[in-house]
Amino acid sequence: MRMVDHLVPGVTAVTPHARYYALHGLVAAHADAAGLSAPATQELLRRSEVALAAVSFAHHPQGLEWMPRAHGVDALSQRLRSGAISMAESAAVGKEGYVGNPWGFWGPYAGSETALGILGPGRMPLPGPRLDASAVRSGLGELLELAAEDTLHVGDLASLGTKLCVCAGGEHPDGHWLADLICGPDASGVDPRSRARQETIQLMVRIVSEHTVVRFTRDVGRVLAFGDFLTTDCVTRDIDAAPVWRGVTLRNYSVGAWRRLWSWLVEHVEGMITTEELADRFADQLPPQTVNEFLSSLPATQSTTGAPLPAELCLREADTPLPLNELRVLAVGARRVDELSGRVRDAFLGQRGIELGPEWVGWRLEEARSAPLRDTARRLVHDMVARSQRIALAKARRRPDGSLWLPTRLHERSGLLYRTSQEGRGDVGLRLDQLGTVLATCGVLHRCKQRWSVTTRGEDLVA
Repeated sequence: MRMVDHLVPGVTAVTPHARYYALHGLVAAHADAAGLSAPATQELLRRSEVALAAVSFAHHPQGLEWMPRAHGVDALSQRLRSGAISMAESAAVGKEGYVGNPWGFWGPYAGSETALGILGPGRMPLPGPRLDASAVRSGLGELLELAAEDTLHVGDLASLGTKLCVCAGGEHPDGHWLADLICGPDASGVDPRSRARQETIQLMVRIVSEHTVVRFTRDVGRVLAFGDFLTTDCVTRDIDAAPVWRGVTLRNYSVGAWRRLWSWLVEHVEGMITTEELADRFADQLPPQTVNEFLSSLPATQSTTGAPLPAELCLREADTPLPLNELRVLAVGARRVDELSGRVRDAFLGQRGIELGPEWVGWRLEEARSAPLRDTARRLVHDMVARSQRIALAKARRRPDGSLWLPTRLHERSGLLYRTSQEGRGDVGLRLDQLGTVLATCGVLHRCKQRWSVTTRGEDLVA
C-alpha cells in the first residue's frame, strides 16, 4: 500500500469521483471570496454535496455499473425515490442527514486534494495554489444555487444531469482543469510526486488503448503482472513506473493469499479451540505429500522469454479447497523471488526478509522439502496465530473505563482461541478502479459498449 501511494498520489481507495475534487475546490473558493466562517462553510459544503447526490440520482436512478454512486445517494435513496428532498433535513449533521461526518465527504478527499494543490492545509476547505476557481465555477457553479434551495424536486433535476452529474465532468471546464492537473507535471513543486502519477496514468492509458479492458483492476492488473507487453511495447518499455507496478501487482497475489488463508482459519474457529486443533483443520485440507512433491506440482511461472506467466490466476480458477489453493499461490510467490530481477524484484520484495514475505515463505518451504506438507502447514498456522496476537497487542488501546481494546477478531485466553466476528478475505486494492473512474470522469477515458477506450483529449494529455 505504501508503494501504491507513491505510484498514485492524489487518488485513494475512497476517492472514485473526480467531481468531488472540483466541488470541494468550488466550496473553498466561494467561502474564501465571501469570507464565510467555518460553520457557514461546513453547511455550504454539506448542502452542495447533497445537491450533487440528488442531481446524479436524477440523471442515473439505477446507477452506472462502471462507477460507484455519488456519495450520499444510498443514505438519501428513500427520500430521492419519493421525488423530493428537504435540504435542511438531508444536509443536517447526524443520523438523519446524508452522512454522519460533520464535514461530509471532504474527509476522504482532503488528503488527496491537499497533495494535488487543489486545497491548502487547514481545518476547513481553503483554496490551494493549483485551484482554478474560474474552471470549477464554470463547471459546477449551479450546484451552489441548488444548495441554497429549501427543497429539491428530483424530476426538475434530470435536465441538469448532463452538466452536474458525477459522470459528466469530462465534458466541462472543471473536468478539463482536473485532467490537466492530474495527468501533467507540476512545475510549481507543490506536488513533488506528480511524476510517478503521470507515468502511472501514461501506463494505464497505453494498456487501455492496446487491450480490451472491461474492468480496470482485473484487466489492467493482468497486463501489469504477466506477459511481455510491458517490456516489448514501444511506449511502456520506457516508462520507469512500469517495472515497479509489475512487482507490486505480483506481490499483491501473495498478500491476498495470506488474507484468504487467515480469513479461512478464523472462520473455522468454532467455540473455543486450541491452536493445535486449528492447525489440524488446515492440515486436513492438504494432500498427503511432501513439500518437495507439493512444489513440483506447481504450474509454470515463467515463459521462455522470462516473462511472468499467470500461475496465480490459473490456481485461483482451479476447483480445489481454498487452503490448498492459497498455499500454492504463496509458493508461486516464493518461486518468483529467484525469477524476477532489477526494479521488478525490488518492488516485489519490498522490505527484505520480513515475516510472511515471499523470501520468508521460500526459506520455510526450502528447509522443509523432505517433510510432510501437512506438518509444514501446521507450523504456518502457529506462525500466523502468534503474529496476529503480537500485532493486536502492539496496537492495543486502553478504554476510558480502564479495559483493554484489542484490534483483532481472533482472541486467545488460557491457551484457547475464540473469535468475535469473521475476517474479510478481499484483496488489498491497488487503486486501479478508482484511478480509472477519476480519469473517466475528467475526460481521459471513455466507456462504450462495456469496454474502455482513450479519448482524443486523453491521448493528447499523455503524449
